[in-house]
Amino acid sequence: RVCGAFAVHARTTVTFPAAQSTTIHGGDIGVSPGTEITGSYTFEGGGSVADATTSETFAAAVLLEHASAMEARSDGVAITEIGGLTLTPGTYRSGAVISIAAGTVTLDGQNQENPVFLFQ
Repeated sequence: RVCGAFAVHARTTVTFPAAQSTTIHGGDIGVSPGTEITGSYTFEGGGSVADATTSETFAAAVLLEHASAMEARSDGVAITEIGGLTLTPGTYRSGAVISIAAGTVTLDGQNQENPVFLFQ
């Protein structure tokens, strides 16, 4: 799968709240082509901050495999704040930043073997 070991990956910046630590369960964090990861976070069940090469490879794979499919989809939900929400597999779009400041985000894969959550 394209997502590999990433729990969170962004194009420019990953920002976690500074006042409250975010727990990343069993996955890596990466940014490419950006380089900034800010705020407070811990890893549980494995995971690390991916090096630049791993992040760049991941970003290139996403562009190659998903760019045209993501642009073609019209069923995406426009959203900016996802904190406190439970989301099901699908495409979630934002014209700017997607924020997780208002609480925990639950990604409910609905018992699918490989659920896909796309955040644009």
